[in-house]
This record gives sequence, C-alpha cells and structure tokens, in this order.
Amino acid sequence: MRRTSGVARAAVAADAACLVVFVAVGRTSHDLHGGAGWFVAVLWPFALGWFAVALATRLYTARTHPWWRAAATVVLGVTVALVLRASLTTRATPLVFGVVALSFLALATLGWRLVVAALARRRASVAASR
Repeated sequence: MRRTSGVARAAVAADAACLVVFVAVGRTSHDLHGGAGWFVAVLWPFALGWFAVALATRLYTARTHPWWRAAATVVLGVTVALVLRASLTTRATPLVFGVVALSFLALATLGWRLVVAALARRRASVAASR
C-alpha cells in the first residue's frame, strides 16, 4: 500500500528542510561567509545522496517498515553524499565531518518522525477515549 501523496510531499519537504538546516548550521558554526554558490556546493551532494537513496529504499512511498527505511536512508544517504563530496568537489571530507553529518541528519530526520508519530498516537488515543 502506498502513502498518500500529501503525506509523502510533507515528508520530502521536512527531510529537505533538515538538509538545508544542516548546511546552514555548519555555515554559521564555522563562521563562513560564502554566498549562495557556496551553500549549493555544500548542499547538492547531500540532497542528491539522500533523495537517490530514498528512492531506492522507497522511503516516501512504502508503508511497511518505515523506521528501517528511514534509518537505511540516513546511513546510506550520508555515505553516498560523502562519496560524492569527496570525489566530485574540491571540498575536504574529513572523517569528523562524516560523523557530524550522520549524527545531525539522523537526529533531525528521525527526530521529526518521532514527534509526528507521538502526536498521531496521542491523537488516536484521545479519539478512542471519546
């Protein structure tokens, strides 16, 4: 069974927002002042890696095993992003950057899913008690 298109679109938007926030926070925490070109140069490997893996795992379309699909997308998506970054850009890709990227994106993308799931459970519980 497939997810409704509205739910899938919202999930895509939330994950994209997490990727943008990752780059923005990195830019701010390292006091970098690059323009839009810099921002896109850092963002594109993560966006391409994430959404390519999300298609392969069917993260946004399959109803079964959503947590496994999300976890696999985080691990594999960040891995693909780091490979793209290291091989196709002139940007350094130290190990600590990979650890930070994996940690941040796991917390952000799995975190919003946990909040949504908790709110849905609570809403269902309230509706059932009426």
